[in-house]
Order: sequence, then structure tokens, then C-alpha cells
Amino acid sequence: MRSLPIVFIILLSLPVFSQENERNWSLNGYIKDMVTISAYDENPVLTEPLYIDNLIHQRFNFKWYFNDNWSMTAGMRNRVFFGDLVSAFPNYSDLIDTNNDYFDWSFNLVERDNLVINSVFDRGYIEYNNGTWEVRLGRQRINWGTTVVWNPNDIFNAYSFFDFDYEERPGTDAIRVVRYLGVASSIEVSTKIADDIDEMVAAAIWKFNKGSYDIQLLSGIALGDYVIGAGWAGNLGNASFKGELSYFTPYEDRIGGENGFSATTGIDYSFKNGVYVMGSYLYNSGGVKSLAPGQTAFIGSTERLSAKNLMPFKNSVIIMSSYPATPLMNIGLGVMSFPGSDNLFINPTISFSVTQTIDLGIFGQLFYGEKGNGNYGSISNSGFLRFKWSF
Repeated sequence: MRSLPIVFIILLSLPVFSQENERNWSLNGYIKDMVTISAYDENPVLTEPLYIDNLIHQRFNFKWYFNDNWSMTAGMRNRVFFGDLVSAFPNYSDLIDTNNDYFDWSFNLVERDNLVINSVFDRGYIEYNNGTWEVRLGRQRINWGTTVVWNPNDIFNAYSFFDFDYEERPGTDAIRVVRYLGVASSIEVSTKIADDIDEMVAAAIWKFNKGSYDIQLLSGIALGDYVIGAGWAGNLGNASFKGELSYFTPYEDRIGGENGFSATTGIDYSFKNGVYVMGSYLYNSGGVKSLAPGQTAFIGSTERLSAKNLMPFKNSVIIMSSYPATPLMNIGLGVMSFPGSDNLFINPTISFSVTQTIDLGIFGQLFYGEKGNGNYGSISNSGFLRFKWSF
């Protein structure tokens, strides 16, 4: 296992001794407490009527500016899990202590039957930027996506739409070099660090503007496949129109690999009264038309998540809407369906701004599908109550 490099620990501690009046560093973050109440139907492991769990989630975002060109960024999240689901899964600590990067910067500090405490550095990089060239080395988020829900161009660090509590999204250990060619034009070459070529991601992307559209073209290798892709973001009238597509083909000597095509497009629009609506479609050539009875709960699984396989279904459609009911309260609803399947996902949300630094949110994740007894109904229902204090 690769541990946190000593040099990074030293660099991380240096700002403590810097003169505060220079203010060449910044520190912010948040503390969240989220209570989850879940009910599962026809699950061989989760047989109780209700499961109540709690997650305490604390984050630091730190930036240190050496001078006008050089800086260092570090991000750390600490999470405390306790409750019924922690007790129900004997390997819960292994599920939490996951690391898909070159360096193992995830640590389980406490592992008990009903309590797991985990700390992880999901950002840690040095950056050089002179306005024309940008170079980053370390754990970072390489964001090549343009659309809201699914990102087939996000070949470095794909994320799950269902993981709503991780707004920073995952990063990866990589080297990133960008050459800016103009206001909306650049060429970027990035490489994810890996021992095995089947775990490596190395690609280039060209971004440019054509008329009212920002366009990008990419090519490289990603997790055992050659990949080419494209994306765009522009307007159709007063609506925003975005899309991405990527085609994957395995290396010639790779056994068991299959070609894959992943494409998404979406339109979103904001009305004058504050109502926001968005619709998006995803096609996954490697997906299935429908899941077997009782498997709907695996829709949100991240086990095989990648830009090539963002959803288990061949076709996925989502419609989302939100409305500022008051200046301090926003309500929203998302409905995801899968043409050719009876499966359905419903996502209601309510958020409150209590103060400038305190937010309260209520979220639902409701999965429906065909059950093992041939009936249609609820597979799993989860409600989340989250308190967040930002500093």
C-alpha cells in the first residue's frame, strides 16, 4: 500500500509557521451532520423494517500561495459513520476505506461493529500558473465534463449522480499540463499515475469556441481502452444545450474487452419567476434494457462506475425542476426513468438557508421496480436530513 509521502506532510505543515499578516493562504470548509432513514424490500441482508444511520462529515480546503505563479492545494474529509447499516454489514469499514488512486491516502481510524471513522486526502497538488501555462502535479479533479448529470467525457474521475453529499467530487493522482491559446481555447494533456496500463488514463483535450458554442475534442487511453470523444455547451434560444459522447475500444491484446459508446445530451432553462427545469438523456451501449427483479437498488452502485459505464441501463432519462418558494427556501424534484424498463427513481429535495453559513436540507431517494414476487413496487426508500455549517 502506498502511504502519504513524507514530503507532502512537511509541505502541509509549513503554512502553520507562515506570518498570518501576509495572508498568503486560505482555509475553509464545513461540518455536516446527516441522519438517514432507509427501508429495503426483498433484500437478503437488510431484513429489518427500518434502518437509521448518522454521518458526521467534516472538510478542510486549504490553499497556500508561494508567490504569483506557484501554489499548493490540499483537501481533506473526515467522516464518522454509525448506526444500523454499519452494524448490518460486517465489512462496512472496507466499503468506506476505498481508494482508486495511486497513493493510498485513505485511513480508517476506528473500525467497530457500529462505528467507523475515516479520513482521506482527496486533494493534494502543487500548481504552477503564469496565465499561459498551467501545470498541476498531485491529487486533483480533472473535470472534462460539460453536462449536468452524466459525463461520458469525464474519463479521469467519473462520479455518481446518487452521491449527492460529495459536492467536491472525487479526484485522481495525475499530472496535468494546460496551454491556454485564448479566452476560450486551450490544449490540455493529462496522465493518471498507475502501475498497470489497464488502470492508466492518459489523454489530450482541445477546447475551442465556434460561434455561440464551446466545443471540446479528446483522445487517449482510459482503463484498458482507447477512447475518442467530444462535447459541447451552448444555447438553443434562451435555453442551455449541452452534450458529450465518447467511444471506447479495447487494446488489441486485451482479453474480454468490449467496444463501448456512451453519449448524453441535455437542455436546461430558467424562467423569469425562478423556476428551473432540466432534461437529460444518457445512452450506454453496454447497458441492459432492464434489471432483474430485486436489483433496482443497484442502480446507484459505484462498483463498476466509469465514463464507459455511468449507468447499468442502456437508456436513462431524467427530468429535474426546482423553484425558490421563498428567498430562503428552495424545493426541487427529479424523476429518472429507463425506457424499456419498469424501473423508476424519484428524488425530492427541500433546502433552507438558515443563515449565510448554515443550511438545512431534506432529500429523498426512492427506487421502484419489479419485485421477485412478480409485483411492482418500492425496492428501497431513503430519507436524508442534513445540517451544514460552512466556515
